[in-house]
Amino acid sequence: MDLLRVILVPFHVTSLILIGVFAVLFSIFDVGGFYGIIASLIAQIWVVKYCYVLIENIADGAQEPPVMSTEMLSPFEIRPWVQIAIIIAGAVLCVKVGGIAGVLLGCILLALLPASIAVLGLGEPFYQAVNPVMLYRLARGLGPYYLLILASIPLYVGIILLLRNLDAWSLVLHAAGLACELSFFGLIGGCLYIRRHHVGIEPSRSPERTAAREEAERVKLRARMLDDMFQQARIGKFVEATRPLAKWLSALDGETVARDAQFVAAQAAGWQLPAGLHTIGSTLIRHLLRAGRPEVALSVFERLREQAPTLTLDSPDDLRVLIEFAEDAGKSELATSMRLETPIFRPRSTP
Repeated sequence: MDLLRVILVPFHVTSLILIGVFAVLFSIFDVGGFYGIIASLIAQIWVVKYCYVLIENIADGAQEPPVMSTEMLSPFEIRPWVQIAIIIAGAVLCVKVGGIAGVLLGCILLALLPASIAVLGLGEPFYQAVNPVMLYRLARGLGPYYLLILASIPLYVGIILLLRNLDAWSLVLHAAGLACELSFFGLIGGCLYIRRHHVGIEPSRSPERTAAREEAERVKLRARMLDDMFQQARIGKFVEATRPLAKWLSALDGETVARDAQFVAAQAAGWQLPAGLHTIGSTLIRHLLRAGRPEVALSVFERLREQAPTLTLDSPDDLRVLIEFAEDAGKSELATSMRLETPIFRPRSTP
């Protein structure tokens, strides 16, 4: 999720429908007198409830704004009322303090308002929304993005004031206000997601979790491949055992080949089948050299050689490359022993 997608939240189809419906309702309520004011307040509370869910969803990694549902309008959703109480209490406190000190306090509380909204949006207990330590940590975690959120406030206010000065239609004015409202809350949620590592949240949808799920699935497939290898190796079909291995390694990138080759070598070394290490080692080393990882190939060779001192390779070219790399790496004794002690093993068929 990038910042541009977050900024465009009000222009998503779901948001546009909500803006259109509520802009029409607010325009109707404008001519409803006292009862219209009450209806507008109720509708605005519904919008704010939706906005908190919007923060929660976007901070959790959602790519699209949620659709408003009756669950979001539940009377048990108290976050808007808590936020209103915090704002009223802060205003009363500033008035009580009065003078320059009251103005400075008001500026500080206004600067902390987005942090308070973010805390409630993340579903934290209501008292954390007035916890100075919690608010400071969150603002610090957001870093420059918190300044972006603060800078957006005068921008949104300026848009509304400009439309008022232009005597825009009531419908347009309400639509613009709703768009700014959704944009502000969406911006908070998006910044929380972007700075999730610094803020200390773990979204259920993130590149890290997606990669972890994919890796877990890949590990399962690798385990199945190793089972196939072992079933062939334990009955002495060592060449056939390397076929699933060769197919597996050929589909991987260099970094993954290096990681999986070391894992397979460790597993094969524990099978207590030294005769099978010749073809398995040759297959691993061949694919590692093709992937440009000679240092890992040499490490695998040394590891397997500990289990099978007479370890052989089926390719003289691979052996030569490995010996040259060992010499360049300063392992002259190993290179010499490889020249003198490591014959070339030629199986009947090579995967």
